[in-house]
Amino acid sequence: MQRFPIAALAIVAVLASGGTAGAQGAADQPDGRRTAPRAEDYTWADGRHVVIPPGQTGSSEAQCPPGQVPTGGGYNAFDGGVIDLMVRTNSPTTDGWHAVARNTSSTNTIEFWAVAICAPGTQTQAPRPAPLAR
Repeated sequence: MQRFPIAALAIVAVLASGGTAGAQGAADQPDGRRTAPRAEDYTWADGRHVVIPPGQTGSSEAQCPPGQVPTGGGYNAFDGGVIDLMVRTNSPTTDGWHAVARNTSSTNTIEFWAVAICAPGTQTQAPRPAPLAR
């Protein structure tokens, strides 16, 4: 894992945090509000690099470090030329990001891995809505 030093990452993370992950700041304000995480608080996590032979499927999962939750993510792929890839899954997990892809090439192998953008926080779950009264 490596620190992701780009300040624009904070904008991406805020836009992507509409899911179940609640990113929390490092310090509380006197009035009880939390400060937003700073760009240097975010971490970029790479999943295991897998080599997918022609016509085969592979998966990778990137995990956030302890105390951090995913605020965004995706995948990377490399084959040295034109990538023939069909992504089947590209979604967050409770502690990172999961991606599954199929190599649709008939000749080239593809290197594939998931990535996660993580921020300080804890996993939260939205409350279930109350049943409608009849």
